Amino acid sequence: MKYLFSFFYISLFLLGARSALYAQQLARTADRQNVVSGSKITNKLQLKWKVQTGGLLYGSPIVYEDQVFIGSCDSTLYALDKHNGSIIWRYKTGGEVRSTVAIDQQMLFFLSSDGIFYALDVHSGTLLWTFETQGERLYDTWDYFQSSPAVEAGTVFFGSGDHHVYALDAKSGKLIWKFKTGGIVHAAPTVTAKEVMVGSFDGYFYCLEKNGDLRWKFKTIGEHYFPKGEIQFHAVAADSSVYFGSRDFNMYALKIKDGSGHWVYHQPGSWTSVPSLAGKKLIVTMSDSYSVLVLDPVYGGKIVEPAVPLNVFSSASISDSVAYFGALDGTLYQLDLLKGEIFPVFQLDLSKKNSAYFFDEEGRLKSDLQDRYGHDIHKLFRGYLEMGSIFSTVWIDDATLYFGAADGAIYALQ
Repeated sequence: MKYLFSFFYISLFLLGARSALYAQQLARTADRQNVVSGSKITNKLQLKWKVQTGGLLYGSPIVYEDQVFIGSCDSTLYALDKHNGSIIWRYKTGGEVRSTVAIDQQMLFFLSSDGIFYALDVHSGTLLWTFETQGERLYDTWDYFQSSPAVEAGTVFFGSGDHHVYALDAKSGKLIWKFKTGGIVHAAPTVTAKEVMVGSFDGYFYCLEKNGDLRWKFKTIGEHYFPKGEIQFHAVAADSSVYFGSRDFNMYALKIKDGSGHWVYHQPGSWTSVPSLAGKKLIVTMSDSYSVLVLDPVYGGKIVEPAVPLNVFSSASISDSVAYFGALDGTLYQLDLLKGEIFPVFQLDLSKKNSAYFFDEEGRLKSDLQDRYGHDIHKLFRGYLEMGSIFSTVWIDDATLYFGAADGAIYALQ
């Protein structure tokens, strides 16, 4: 009889663990490590399917069971069949959807630029509840994303353009707590067993207790042109450390316990975008240095820095010893973490059509671009969108890669 009871409790434990794994969100888990193992991805990726929406895509796809979910700037959230791309349902909001969904317990959560946080039934798209914030707003041209929620233990966490971090009851949408920062919060919260951590455009990185109390906050150094040291992107947490980048050209590693420093890595002339972890390697996508950093997460030393043609604003999705990410040139890249080499693996049609307008025959940005755009950096970056820039973080499911792009399409490669 005692063995029967032991088997019963072990089964309950495994069922609980499996249920916890069903929570799907940006960078796969609430701690944002963005790693999957065992995916047999071919070196010669081909287009499996492509679905066009009515607006640009900044958010990232999430795969849950047999469906792919992604929001578009046409104000619609799409649910697609992951095998053939057919639209299962769609939900229209009152504003652009630049947030990536989180899914748990058959419920789907996301934020819209109408300032409303939505909870839908994952299978039917039926509205379950809404929560109204004090409104969304954009910080500047490069503020591409809205905060993507993290869901953990029945609570959903997200940031807002109204300067707050929110914690809601996942079943009812009831406010549990809110915490006010000094700026827009468009980073996705990073959640661990005891902490909720998120950066703000006020240049502070906040570590909150699960009850919403502030444990500590850390001020970035700042930089001449970006004195606030704005924090735009999500952090990644592992063991006792948290890693995040800033517009002050620095990558920070702090102790989760008290916010004291492990190290700071300075990248001259470039924002550090989004970190991902692959064992003993920290992969950091970056903006203006046109490269990807691979750092030692313990001491912050640079291991390798391979080049890419243009800015990267998404995180690297890691499958064993390979990482995938897209860039503003409308191309998907593969980073071999063993060799430290980067290869293009898929180029969008819009990129093939228009990249010659921006790059010379040797793949370098043309020297007269600034003149052509009247030395208006905002117009230049809007021009890059004509190549179908990839802002999505890639979702890896078995041997298939899913992502969205600024050409308004959702892609599945195999």
